Amino acid sequence: MIRKLLLPVLCLCACTVEGLAADTSRYVEFARAYGIVRYFSPNPYTQKWSESDWLKVCALLADRTGTQPLEKVFEPLAPTLILSEKPVPEQTVADGADTAACYYCHSGSGELKVPFVARLFMPGLAGYIPYYKRLATVAGSPDSVAVPVAGLYYAYGLADGKYLNIQHSLPKQVFDKAATRRLLADAVRYWDNHRSADKSLSGRRSFIFGLLTDKAVRVADLTVRWNIIRHFYPYYEEDALDWDNRLEVFMQEVLRMRPVDSVEAIIGWHDMVCRLFNPVKDGHLFVRSDMHLSGMRSAYLPEYYAATETIMVNDTMLVRMRPDDGQPWRMLHTVDGRPSMGRMNRCRSVTNAATEAHRDVLAVRELFSAPAYGTPFVIASSGLDGDMRVDTLRALYPEPPVPEHENQPVRKYGNGILYVDATSADLNGKLFLSSLTADIRALCFDLRGLPSVRFEEVLSHLIPSDAAAPATEVPVNRFPFQQGVSWRIGAETLKAKSPHVSLPAIFLCDASTVSWGETVLMMVRHYGLGKIVGQPTAGTTGDMTQFDLPLFPFSMTGMRMHYMDGEEHHARGIVPDSIVPLHARDYMDGCDRTLHTALDMCRRACER
Repeated sequence: MIRKLLLPVLCLCACTVEGLAADTSRYVEFARAYGIVRYFSPNPYTQKWSESDWLKVCALLADRTGTQPLEKVFEPLAPTLILSEKPVPEQTVADGADTAACYYCHSGSGELKVPFVARLFMPGLAGYIPYYKRLATVAGSPDSVAVPVAGLYYAYGLADGKYLNIQHSLPKQVFDKAATRRLLADAVRYWDNHRSADKSLSGRRSFIFGLLTDKAVRVADLTVRWNIIRHFYPYYEEDALDWDNRLEVFMQEVLRMRPVDSVEAIIGWHDMVCRLFNPVKDGHLFVRSDMHLSGMRSAYLPEYYAATETIMVNDTMLVRMRPDDGQPWRMLHTVDGRPSMGRMNRCRSVTNAATEAHRDVLAVRELFSAPAYGTPFVIASSGLDGDMRVDTLRALYPEPPVPEHENQPVRKYGNGILYVDATSADLNGKLFLSSLTADIRALCFDLRGLPSVRFEEVLSHLIPSDAAAPATEVPVNRFPFQQGVSWRIGAETLKAKSPHVSLPAIFLCDASTVSWGETVLMMVRHYGLGKIVGQPTAGTTGDMTQFDLPLFPFSMTGMRMHYMDGEEHHARGIVPDSIVPLHARDYMDGCDRTLHTALDMCRRACER
């Protein structure tokens, strides 16, 4: 009897697994095809579509994928697309075919708009804008390094035994303007026609729940994010991402999701997106918690933070309650009765960084965050004397506490040393120069954290002549999967200012020194402006390119940067001239070992 009952159950399970596998395979093929078509089919009538437009179109196309072949799904965007079991033969291209043929050229992903007034007064400004999507003509293209051949088919593998054949360069006449417009209009209607079955919900919440309950919308959101990284992330090869496998794994998770009927489920979706990106070694990659729906942008997943500072020192987690009150650091053991490292590892899994040390810097900021105001955290900690203590913290603040240096941006130490907090918003060139009294014989610049943009005013007095900053390299893509990528090189020059300050200088850094701070240190090292002391930096420089998606926008680094001599910087950071080891006991004793080391070096320099 048991065997008779068990057999149908096993058959049902097998059918379910088989069905999920088939769905996964179909939608993975769709996702790979979508990126090729979206970015590299030269449909001129999609030029002005926004990220929001494209996500809506992607959702509609994902829905159609369940019932239509891919050629039919993508026909409005790429009418000459062919799917086949092997690449189609190369075709003879007619003479003169390139005179009207166009292709999409992407400088990075996304666009920076030049305001009309700016274009009036500075006509050449657009040429300096690093990001653009441009429909270029094959004949005489100013962008050309290697451009798509007019009318030629290019083949890309979608899955075992399946190829997508597409023409990257075609004349405008091939595309149907009305069909393209109709596709967008249908997509907007499809997107707007989502509501939860729960009639008790508010209109906004019903709309959001309805969107993410729809399998096609979830598939589309994953598809768009996956393709941005695959086609445009500038360190894709360096990070050695297993991105194809990741698409399959997360597509399965997307398809398994239950209907969304709570804020907790929305939080789960946000976390899933963060986990998708986790292997990308980019300290500029952040998934925001806001949404842009119905013409309004608003924070959808509010976060509240306890007034508590937490840091990782080697393998020890330290906590300082009410840091503004001068509370000492204590060892953190448990949070809500569970080992604190378990909570830390969860925060790491949804945090992006180029180095593990920088990942820890970012992850600890989320350790005591919660979506509900007043959420309690019961923590157990101990001090230097071993005293165990239990405290209750509450998430009451809209922003996490940011580690700060002492209040004064500029202060003097004995023996003629001037300390400068480069991260202070109050720092400027005038304040720095006014502090350079006759007794100052050495400088100590603290770059631990993100230096203020106004530190540039100080830096300009340290260089004897105009100095080139590290070059920026923006990828220029004309083909899918970063094939044949070229690089658009740009460089800025820091203008030297009088008076020139020529004093021995020490620059402090650690894993929280990121982006602009690392650019400064590259110049410090290259131009011999001083010694660097502390711990290796975050390994993330360049810009932050924004992707304005309707559901949880995100950012990433859009350009490459190297050391001035061409050496790799990404995911390595800047290794100081003098590395200062960190110890948890130093923090608990109130000892800043890095600063003390730097001041000792300054004193020795003054004695020479």
